[in-house]
Amino acid sequence: MALKHKGITRIGFVRLALNDAGLRAAKKFYADTLGMIVTATAPGQVQLRCWHEPYNFSVVIDESDAHRLSEIGFQVRDEEDLDNIAERLARGSIEIMWHDASSDLPGLGRSVSFAIPGGHRIRLFADMALLGYETGFEAPDWVTPKRIRGTPAPQFLNHVGICVPDPRETIAFLKQYLGFFTSELIEDESGDPVSALMFRMTKNVGGQELAIFPGDAGKLHHIAFTKDDSSDILLDGQYLRNDGVKLDSFGPTRQPYGNTFSLHFFDPFGVRLELCSGGRLAEPHPGFRPVVWSESNIRAALSYYDEVEIDSFLAHAI
Repeated sequence: MALKHKGITRIGFVRLALNDAGLRAAKKFYADTLGMIVTATAPGQVQLRCWHEPYNFSVVIDESDAHRLSEIGFQVRDEEDLDNIAERLARGSIEIMWHDASSDLPGLGRSVSFAIPGGHRIRLFADMALLGYETGFEAPDWVTPKRIRGTPAPQFLNHVGICVPDPRETIAFLKQYLGFFTSELIEDESGDPVSALMFRMTKNVGGQELAIFPGDAGKLHHIAFTKDDSSDILLDGQYLRNDGVKLDSFGPTRQPYGNTFSLHFFDPFGVRLELCSGGRLAEPHPGFRPVVWSESNIRAALSYYDEVEIDSFLAHAI
């Protein structure tokens, strides 16, 4: 009998609040410019997914009076694991909130949310509606659908980067309560973590579902999406530039920290986004050891080719 992976199985969604009347600019950018697929709309909310994803959504945007990261969703194996993790959090005196199925996110099953050290809200769920692949479940044609060709058309939500005042505290919490592993670390001269890549599942892009950066509590650093390879990303950079999208201060580049080929850019609201391919293979087992970088070689960690402006890149987006 095969062993089942307990606990978190994948990053499910990222939820943003944007000051955008009717979410008109958000829908235009994320659907028309970036090439995501709108799966549902309601007053004050739009749900989107990448074309390689079979689930109901991976990005949710709510209309708000200010830009902010609302929450990050992770899917767990089953309802039993959901209850077990909630019980573990409660034993640790972590305040949790239960949500009925589809109470505020149509298509989402019963879920539980809580704040992690650093102020970010995490939501765990066992079930999300399956719409099927954009190209179908039976003999799918894995070619980018015609209607989103000529856009970056990301394949999957890959990871979310967050900023926290005390990376050590956040990393310890993610390990203790949610079973995360550390793939890579950037440490200061005292050996304290400045940044970390955290993962739960073996993935061929980056070994991460969460990237931890130093900064103000509750802030978003970036949202990353998967692409096939570096040639895709170079072409996507041309699409983005042609559409007037602001690129970050360096790249496209080989990023040794995570071993990805990456391009960072901004949506119209200042949200930093990333397209990435490749990545270090990370296997969650007790003998796994993270790669460690030091602050003295942080520029080499962030880009193999460029002289990176560290302060501007490490600054939060929203």
